[in-house]
Amino acid sequence: GESAYWSLQGSIDAATAAAEHLGDGRAPSLEQGIRVEHLSFSYDQRQVFEDLSLEFPARTLTALIGPSGAGKTTVIDLVIGLVRPSAGEIFVDGIAMGELDLRAWRSLIGYVPQDTVLLHDSVLHNVTLGDTALTPADAENALRAAGIWDFVAALPEGMNTLVGERGGKLSGGQRQRVAIARALVSKPRLLILDEATSALDPVSEREICQTLVGLKNDLTILAISHDSALVDIADRVYELARGQARLLEPQRSTVQIK
Repeated sequence: GESAYWSLQGSIDAATAAAEHLGDGRAPSLEQGIRVEHLSFSYDQRQVFEDLSLEFPARTLTALIGPSGAGKTTVIDLVIGLVRPSAGEIFVDGIAMGELDLRAWRSLIGYVPQDTVLLHDSVLHNVTLGDTALTPADAENALRAAGIWDFVAALPEGMNTLVGERGGKLSGGQRQRVAIARALVSKPRLLILDEATSALDPVSEREICQTLVGLKNDLTILAISHDSALVDIADRVYELARGQARLLEPQRSTVQIK
């Protein structure tokens, strides 16, 4: 339930604050973008990346593609600051990750997973997750940005309508839009999509991609994806393989999709 969720978050935050070097309090606003420079990273004695360089400019959509195990999720973990590279550095607006206030940085990040877990509760509660600092107006704005407000407004009780067990009263596309609204409600500067459209039918996927095109005027979007529709709307596409990244020409990107 809600209290379990927030107590878990609280204990994670406390452990994070105790364990991490939180930098010198420098909080970026993500006006310029993210640069990964000459980064190396190993996990369990396995070299995942060697001399990896990537760039995610602000207010663009960058897609990461590549085979399973190529390190796509590791890039996300590095950008969030969950793990540190063995060599090289990540810069946010030119500030090295080691100098960032990581809690301030993470507060600017919204995350949409592949498998959306909706609570057996109202649409409103599923967007705000019971955060008392968030208002119904905040939730409405997020639902509008996620392209699902008209549907929610037409429900019998609007945002107070229950979504059913695991969101069973909603379609897959609708559940994923609620997940996007959940990620947007705290007004992030970076939106991370982790295979977020992979379980959807082609029509729902295309519609969500159109929503994402509208969002990138205000947000930087980083998407892990194998879906050609999402890759087609990306401003840049990196293919990860064998510890390296190759920047693909956007119009050639669909050829690379496995």
